[in-house]
Formats: sequence, C-alpha cells, structure tokens
Amino acid sequence: NMSTYFRRATARRTMTSKEITDATYQIKAGDHGKTLLLNRAAGMTLTLPADTLFFGFTVKMIVRDSFSGSWEITGAADGDLFFGAVATVSVAAKADKFAPNGSSNDTLKANSDAKGRLAGSWVEFTLMGANEWLVDGTLIAGGTPATPFADT
Repeated sequence: NMSTYFRRATARRTMTSKEITDATYQIKAGDHGKTLLLNRAAGMTLTLPADTLFFGFTVKMIVRDSFSGSWEITGAADGDLFFGAVATVSVAAKADKFAPNGSSNDTLKANSDAKGRLAGSWVEFTLMGANEWLVDGTLIAGGTPATPFADT
C-alpha cells in the first residue's frame, strides 16, 4: 500500500540520505546526490572519493548532533584541493565567510565550536576536476568564527 509507505517514509528510509554514526567514513561513488546525516558527537572523519570519479559528483553533509570532538572532511590524496567558501554563523551573533587558500588546503577541520561543528551545520562538496573540490555551506559556530580549512 503506497499510502502506508509515504506515511512511514523518513529521510533515513529514503535512498537520498544516509545516517553516519561511525568514527570514520569513506564516501563512495554511490553516495552521489545523497545527504549524509552526521550523528556522532565524539567526532568523525569523512574521506572524499578519489578525484578520478566523474566530474560533478556531489555529496551534502548535515551535522545532526553537535560535535564535542573533531569533524573532519579530507581529500582522498594530498593535492585534492578545496575551492569555494563556507559562511560561518555564530550563536554569538557574529558571522564570517571563509575560503580555502586554493594552494594547499585539502581538509575541512572543525575541531572547535568556533570552526562550525554545531548542529545544523552543512556543507556540500562537488568534484570539479582533477584535484579540485568545490565546497559550499553554512557552518553553525560558537564564539568568534574561525576558518575550518587546513592542510592534512
């Protein structure tokens, strides 16, 4: 009965989202177009797929539970550089926009509240070409916002 299916359907039960609760997660080709719901307060590291995957591969991540540990997203290999920017909005009524440096930043590392590890933060990564990941999103921070971009 389709009406029963639609009543019971939730984001976790559809093919377009996946809840992640492990300390590490390797993002797969099959995650293209999905929203990863990050739910492990102790922290997690997510690794993007190799840049040899098809250009236009896109994955979105949403923080469901504020991290007390580090939230890290990294390229599969050194040289997989990040481009774009994220807006960081603080509960202290401050906001800023941060961009990776385009020459060595290959990690988004939210290892403090100021770097956007609070619930409601989201980022989207799109593979633009060899060694090129576009990042976009809004990070929810505490205190004065700080850049989450770093080198591995």
